[in-house]
Amino acid sequence: MDWQRRVNEVAARPEVQAVFRQIDGMLEEIAQLTTRISEVPAPPFKEHQRAEFVAGIMEQYGLSEVHVDKAPNPIGVYPAAGGAKGQAVMLAAHIDTVFPEETDCNVRRVGNDLVGPGVSDNSANVAAILLVAKLLREHGFELPREVIFVGTAGEEGLGDLRGMKQAMADYRDRATTIIPIDGGYGTICHRAVGSRRFRVRVSTEGGHSYGAFGIPSAIHGLGRMIAGIAGIKVPASPKTTYNVGIIQGGTSVNTIAAKAWMEVDMRSESAAELAKLENEVRQLIDAGARAEGVEYQIEVVGDRAAGECPADAALIQMLQAVFRHMGVEPALRSGSTDSNVPIGMGLEAATISAKTGANSHTINDTVHLDSMIPGLKALLLAVLVAAGWGQ
Repeated sequence: MDWQRRVNEVAARPEVQAVFRQIDGMLEEIAQLTTRISEVPAPPFKEHQRAEFVAGIMEQYGLSEVHVDKAPNPIGVYPAAGGAKGQAVMLAAHIDTVFPEETDCNVRRVGNDLVGPGVSDNSANVAAILLVAKLLREHGFELPREVIFVGTAGEEGLGDLRGMKQAMADYRDRATTIIPIDGGYGTICHRAVGSRRFRVRVSTEGGHSYGAFGIPSAIHGLGRMIAGIAGIKVPASPKTTYNVGIIQGGTSVNTIAAKAWMEVDMRSESAAELAKLENEVRQLIDAGARAEGVEYQIEVVGDRAAGECPADAALIQMLQAVFRHMGVEPALRSGSTDSNVPIGMGLEAATISAKTGANSHTINDTVHLDSMIPGLKALLLAVLVAAGWGQ
């Protein structure tokens, strides 16, 4: 298919041009909805309040089947014409943030920027998918394929993509085109960087640093493991990385540590290289434990599939055509996003965004509101084409 011609034809239709003109005047509505979402707390593993809030907006905007699942994901459906189910488009934006429960979530307006924890990552994109739902309903678009809207929980940190994993478990038989919304406008993330994350707990008897000198130390054992991991050689292409990000343990300066633990992050664009790295890390952990005479346990706390939606896949070709229609040459990239889950299942998926921003993962996270006008148009256009409208 000539995707550029198809996208251009859909965009030129009077019905779409009418929506585009409406979007041109929606800056304040976009700002208000983004602010409202961002000011509802959604700390790691405690997204329930925001999930319920977003589900309420879905009901207000006329979606059907609105509910909050156990992840908790707020979910609503824009039905296909005639009520047909299957071959659905799933539009998802993560609702969680990286910030702890006590964080002040107030949003500041600075010109045409919004500033506040999580406002760009990812409240603005949550607002964008909700506004797409509203515009579809207001303008009465009859779509051949249904569109499933999901606000995913657990995308950040140790959330381990649990929201998208739950959504795909529940909708695998209905959704075949998955478009998560995250990151920066003009990018298409179609290469999934996989990851495995360990929490390694080391234990021994412990004792007095002088009186019991010579008995095994949990911290020394952990150190031996870390030293081994630090010497691993990994390929630059496909990019493969490792990191010991957290270490804790011990009782006092003069106590041989009875307990210590660390968290290890391993990533790669290649499933094979990731498996190879994991195997080597496990061997080095075991070797370090034996060398120091300590016990250990490994808990897998993160598992994100690696893979790729090929650049010549229909979805990627279509999304590139959408951005080019908007006057942007899209950048194809790799990353770790909600797309990892469907890509790992062999489905067509790619992550795009309806905004640009700055200072992600800081309390001064910033979204540039002006970027959301073309961003919202591009998102609506992508949904219409993916859902088969106008064919």
